[in-house]
Amino acid sequence: MININNIDLNLLKLFACLYRTASVTAAAEELNLSQSACSHALQRLRERLEDELFVRVDKQMLPTEYSVRLAKSVLPALSQLNQGLASSQAFSDQGEHSFKIAATDYVAWNMRSFTAFLSREYPKIKIEFIQIDERLPQEMLQSGELDLLCGIEHQKTLPESLAKLDWFEDDYLCLRCADHELSEPLSLDYFLQCQHVLVTPWNEARGVVDVGLSKLRKKRHVAIKMASLLAAPYFISGTDYLLVIPRKYAEQIQQQLALQVSPVPFAMENYKLSLYWHRTYQNDPKLKWFIDAFSEFYRLKI
Repeated sequence: MININNIDLNLLKLFACLYRTASVTAAAEELNLSQSACSHALQRLRERLEDELFVRVDKQMLPTEYSVRLAKSVLPALSQLNQGLASSQAFSDQGEHSFKIAATDYVAWNMRSFTAFLSREYPKIKIEFIQIDERLPQEMLQSGELDLLCGIEHQKTLPESLAKLDWFEDDYLCLRCADHELSEPLSLDYFLQCQHVLVTPWNEARGVVDVGLSKLRKKRHVAIKMASLLAAPYFISGTDYLLVIPRKYAEQIQQQLALQVSPVPFAMENYKLSLYWHRTYQNDPKLKWFIDAFSEFYRLKI
């Protein structure tokens, strides 16, 4: 029977690193080991656990079925251990720290003034924006793979495991090319006749516009579907396409690309931009510092 007393904790750190990176080279660099030492350590772990653990396929180390099952226990356990060690130490905002934040390109664009502030006042603090495939990645926040999520959410209820700080609220505008033949005001009938650019950061089947139209039992024609909100306005120049995006970005990009804007011709709920974190990290000194700095910079109420 395999017992944790018979396994070096460093081997489990290697396992977690290999599982995340799928590369012996990357794992060796992260753990400050030579590639040879990393390979020998992996062989020792294979012998202790009596499984291949990772198989090389197309230059990647793919986990075996046993590794996948093992990772479900080992990765959260190591994360909790790191969290416990970190919480026992005082946080210094003058030290080197990195924050991993899940955000779409539009959300990251909104944070640029805050990151500029950090670069001036806290130059050793780094921000890593990560694109993910789900709106509320509870498991990644719980495991420590992510520190924070900054995102748009229209739903009224929040999962019990998450806490949030509301940042700002905004509505939507409809963009079109300056040469578009539309005469104001934009009617719903004309809106439905046109073709549209649909932005779906999480590869959804439909967007918030389509949700609003479904309440009217209406459907629009989508010509282009893409993940990037910041890039979307560039796809309507020289076309008859329409694009509905947040007012904050629409008003700025309108001037840069000489586009026209109109109110959306039907009722749409405003969106809120919020900062989310997992409640198990509520008292983590590092996370508390970031939330306090963020709320103070934008003068938000926690």
